[in-house]
Amino acid sequence: MLLLNKSASGGTTQYSDAKEATASPTYTLEAQLWSRQALHTLQTFYVLFMPSNENSAASGLSPLPSGPDLIPRFIDLRARNDAQRVCISYPAPGTSKYIDITFEDFGRAVNNAAWEFNEKIGARRSSSEPTKVVGILARSGAAYMVSIYALHKIGIAPLLISPRNSREAIVNLLRLTNSSAVITDSFNKAEAEACAAELGSIPVHDIAPLPTQGAPVSEPFPYDLKWDEECDKPFIILHTSGSTGLPKPVAWNSHFVFHQGFYPPEFVAKYSGSSVLATLPLFHGSGVALTRASLIWLGWKVVFPDSSKPVTASYLVDICKSPNAPDVVIGAPSVIEEVSALEGGMEVMRGRRFWFFVGAPVPPHLGDFLVKEKIHFLSMLGSTEIGQMNVLEPADRAPEDWQYHQLRPDLDIVLEPRGAEPGSGPFELIILAKDGWKPGTINVNINGTEGYSTSDLYQKHPTHPRLFKHCGRADDVIVLANGEKTLSRPIEVPVEAHPAVAAAVVFGTGRTQNGILVEPAAKHLFDPKDEAALIAFRNEIWPAVQKANESSPSHSQIWKEMILVTSPDKLLPRTDKGSVRRKPAIQLYAPEIDELYLTVESFSSSKSLPKTLDEENLTPFFQTVINEALNKPIGPDDDVFGLGMDSLKAIFVRNSLLSSLRGDERTAGLVSEVPQNFVFIFTTPRSMASATATLFQTGRVTAEDDEATHAKTINDMVEKYTATFPTHVSQNVSDNEAGEVVILTGSTGSLGTFILDSLLHNSKVSKVICFNRRGSSPTLQRQKASFAERKLDDSLLSNERVAFYDVEINAPFFGLAEDVFKVIHNTVTLVIHNAWALNFNWQLATFENVHIAGLRNIVDFALTSPRSTPPRVAFTSSIASAGAYTSGPVPETPIDDPSICLTQGYARSKFVGERILAIAAEKTGLKTLSFRIGQISGDNKHGIWNATDHVPVLFRGCQELGTIPRDWLPVVPWIPVDDVAHTIVDVVLDRERGAGTFHVSNPQPAPWADLMPVVKDLLQTSKPLEVVTMKEWVDQLKNSNQSAEENPAIKLTAFFENNMAGKGIRCRLALDKTKTVSPSLASVKPVDETALRLFINYWKSIGFLH
Repeated sequence: MLLLNKSASGGTTQYSDAKEATASPTYTLEAQLWSRQALHTLQTFYVLFMPSNENSAASGLSPLPSGPDLIPRFIDLRARNDAQRVCISYPAPGTSKYIDITFEDFGRAVNNAAWEFNEKIGARRSSSEPTKVVGILARSGAAYMVSIYALHKIGIAPLLISPRNSREAIVNLLRLTNSSAVITDSFNKAEAEACAAELGSIPVHDIAPLPTQGAPVSEPFPYDLKWDEECDKPFIILHTSGSTGLPKPVAWNSHFVFHQGFYPPEFVAKYSGSSVLATLPLFHGSGVALTRASLIWLGWKVVFPDSSKPVTASYLVDICKSPNAPDVVIGAPSVIEEVSALEGGMEVMRGRRFWFFVGAPVPPHLGDFLVKEKIHFLSMLGSTEIGQMNVLEPADRAPEDWQYHQLRPDLDIVLEPRGAEPGSGPFELIILAKDGWKPGTINVNINGTEGYSTSDLYQKHPTHPRLFKHCGRADDVIVLANGEKTLSRPIEVPVEAHPAVAAAVVFGTGRTQNGILVEPAAKHLFDPKDEAALIAFRNEIWPAVQKANESSPSHSQIWKEMILVTSPDKLLPRTDKGSVRRKPAIQLYAPEIDELYLTVESFSSSKSLPKTLDEENLTPFFQTVINEALNKPIGPDDDVFGLGMDSLKAIFVRNSLLSSLRGDERTAGLVSEVPQNFVFIFTTPRSMASATATLFQTGRVTAEDDEATHAKTINDMVEKYTATFPTHVSQNVSDNEAGEVVILTGSTGSLGTFILDSLLHNSKVSKVICFNRRGSSPTLQRQKASFAERKLDDSLLSNERVAFYDVEINAPFFGLAEDVFKVIHNTVTLVIHNAWALNFNWQLATFENVHIAGLRNIVDFALTSPRSTPPRVAFTSSIASAGAYTSGPVPETPIDDPSICLTQGYARSKFVGERILAIAAEKTGLKTLSFRIGQISGDNKHGIWNATDHVPVLFRGCQELGTIPRDWLPVVPWIPVDDVAHTIVDVVLDRERGAGTFHVSNPQPAPWADLMPVVKDLLQTSKPLEVVTMKEWVDQLKNSNQSAEENPAIKLTAFFENNMAGKGIRCRLALDKTKTVSPSLASVKPVDETALRLFINYWKSIGFLH
């Protein structure tokens, strides 16, 4: 099993054209892969079994020939060699009695139906004939089962259609598969004929008769097709659930069907002879696969329920108390949960050998209840594209860990990091082809091996290395406007567990905050326009929402006001399995969701302004409002973002100020003067109070962005952190001649990972000590995942040259034990400080407590070193710290004029960091090195570049708008991340180099006018992109009706506008000094077509670009 991002370790990742191919409106029948979507989620459970004689013996069935063969021949063998063994049982029409059918009876029924279908449809007797498909639209049951195997017998691939589909969906499936006929029963005949008429009156035939005991003997229908010629042709066709659109066909071939399942002989022997109530319809993959495995390999008798009755909890209780009581019940968790609540239900549950859950995830409260009551249950993990993926009864799994699955050891599995921290999960499951078997759908190619990327997400067990828990789907991930991600299912599941809730869907893509759409259970339906009823319902389910919030990160929290309740006349759209169709559900309630966000934006406190509108009296006012937003006390000078302020809470604070201004006749006319980003500009209660007092006195808010305030704020902070420094005193600890001992902070990010890789490849370095903030998983685990994601050699992390520590960079001893700190303090010769939050919403004050104070802590660490020479301190700064410099190229020297930095808090914080190091060097002689780094691109080898960066976002916007700006940039100075890392390492390892400032940017910037036509061609999809001006492009973006999910560039409209208005980076960096020190920088190549193709192909491979 591999843990990586899109590749195995080593080699070059390539991606197949499966996505593009399957997007085509026409489907090639012989290609066998008609859809890349799953029929069900990974929590749809079904059985497929790899046959063996050992298993046949364990099941009590007669041995089968060794090696693979086509299924019809196995049916014939069972009818001949296990003739009198009962294989299926179904209710006699109009009675409560069940009819037992032996293999001999079933074989006769299949052959009789095969002869009849041959007359009506015609057999496909040779592999040279094209694949022929016939649809089955009927109720599930014994006749349906006979029809499937009869069609197999005449060489036809049955298309199994759910009758719950719309007519449009059924017609589309028949058209896509080029079905030549439809088989139906009396209940669905009218619909089948109507669908056939839309396709030009393809023939409609009756379903096969029910199998009977002692049916007349007929000559077996001849079956001469050969495995080698047929194994890769479509054998049976199912379809997706249509949760994101019309259902799509999914074909299984014989090779796929035969080589599925994971049943050890001891499992087969343990449950041999069981009778299994199969409540799953045969038009679902789980139903058809389970019955096939039972017939041929498992030795289970399949009991069909009465297809004229719904499978309710009371029905299950009745049948389990009847003489035909099954040993095993397969069903949906929701129905089985209802069984436990009925009279006699617990007795029924305890009386089964086990319960088999299918069709939906088992709710945590139900699973925990069954474990507590010692009721045995199994969950099979699978998908239409893969088959069974888990070991059913892991030997060393504790009962309370029932939600965790052990993945099959014989599958080639890749776990791709999908979380903010690569090593902490969640992980997307990818299954690769192996030993001649390959998934039913191919949508990825890793190092030349085809595979299926499931889109299902898993979380690792905290202590058991082989256990994983399903935690949602990749398309369940909601990306907020600020880029923060939310997994929806961990929020929805606890809410859906509330008895008053039928379903819940989290929404929020492209917004500032998540909300949740809740459909009340049948007995709790009400009109949400009834305000009192709405409040009561929200209060009733609020404990369940709070439970979900407890395990969710702060940005994913659901506010009570963000609970949107469905109307009784507009229930959520569902698949035929009963699960909610997420995207159509959100589209259905789009107007209500928009209205809810408008309402939320008016949230405010009811607090009134104080009588005296000065800083002293307004400070407590803001403290109270912020306390209400954060639900925690705040001091007058505490930074709100350091205490958990987010975008929605910032709206609340601003709206509270607006509401109080409107409600006071002294200030009613000042409302329009409060800027949208008020809370982001003024980040403490006192600064908000001061700004509001100024507003009252002058009629305008004096923003910190005013040049004088801007300079004073920066200079005050620089002075605060450079007033005094400790004096270095050597304690006779000799310098280490064996090599550099380096502290690297922020090693798990993109640049940090490449710096670490470069250091570990350098013979001058004897040890690297990685400092990172504490995360939800160990740092080494995160680092390995980061190396794998970037296709670097993670074996370098397993030797003694590298160590990892979780630290608090601003704390005494960095938060380490004193003895550990002392060892590090005695040996370190160089610190590379690379850990810094990249947040353009924060003001300078927000960076102070951790980042600015942390940098000063590192300076003190160096100056108090017991070594004869203190360690050098290097700092990865940003071009933004000099972004407003306009007097020619920015010199490679310290600059003390704060007007040269951009007005973002991020840029200011980097400027302050540079000044602290420059002044420390000037006052103490400490060797400090600051690196102003320009726009970093993907690496040279693989082009891996974060898709949230503004460059790929602009490229995606070009595709969505159909236009590309000719004047976006004068030149393109992007520099690959590995070149940046090598440049930094070149400079910092030069011990003779004194303190200074160095620049890292591409020394050969390429004109955008030369690159734009290349980008235009690479981004082109169905039609050429139109070339426009940047202003026209931004105007198109502003006027677009697309959502931020469809066009992520919409979220950066202000950013692109600012750049166009000259408010972005306007400088270019001088590079002469750094090029003489760093051979790596001197050899950097300009951005060209090869580099652009590498970057764009990477973004296409991850699905970000079309």
